[in-house]
Amino acid sequence: MKNSPSSPSRSEKIGYSLGDIATNFFFQSMILYQTRFYTDTAGLSAVAVGTMFLVLRLADAVFDPVIGALADRTETRWGKFRPWVLWTSIPFGVVFWLVYVTPNFGPQGKLIYAYVTYTLVMMLYSANNTPYSALMGVMTPDASERTSIASYRFVAALIGQFIIQALALPLVDKFGGGDSAKGWAVTMGIFGALIVVLNLATFATTRERVRPDPAQRPSLRADLG
Repeated sequence: MKNSPSSPSRSEKIGYSLGDIATNFFFQSMILYQTRFYTDTAGLSAVAVGTMFLVLRLADAVFDPVIGALADRTETRWGKFRPWVLWTSIPFGVVFWLVYVTPNFGPQGKLIYAYVTYTLVMMLYSANNTPYSALMGVMTPDASERTSIASYRFVAALIGQFIIQALALPLVDKFGGGDSAKGWAVTMGIFGALIVVLNLATFATTRERVRPDPAQRPSLRADLG
């Protein structure tokens, strides 16, 4: 591996950690509110929602290693992993919002809409978060510095969790005014916009210092295996 000099500054570590706040806006809302939104607001049956989650989680298990292999083979002037954070920032934020929009469709149309938007957001989450996680390993060759970056990331994850847990439902009530569909759409539109801004900040403030040896040619088959 080829390394470039200097270690990440405190501001760079903070900038990197902002990506984990964005990640937890998605991840915590998925854990805490996704089923509730689909059943209570969108009007889908619990069985249909559970089946959708199972099918798409299995598909995601295939998609993650594919993204990892593609990111590892990405070569740009910005590095391997930072471009993925940039490229996915806007689509991720927009589709995250669309997941919480309730279209004026019938039951079957709403279920199809849920499948499409949830599939897209899971794919974009993988395309964003897999390279984002790998980025930490190429910001510095120093193991102690990577541990320091991880500590910033851990704190940021807790901040993201707290914000979603503390603010999401009050904002839904405030913006909805009795209309939960409107409340969810406005609230998650705000969080979707923050996902975009935070990911762009991570891209802008970080730097890849560890470069692979050009002689190394990893096998795609081995990576997927």
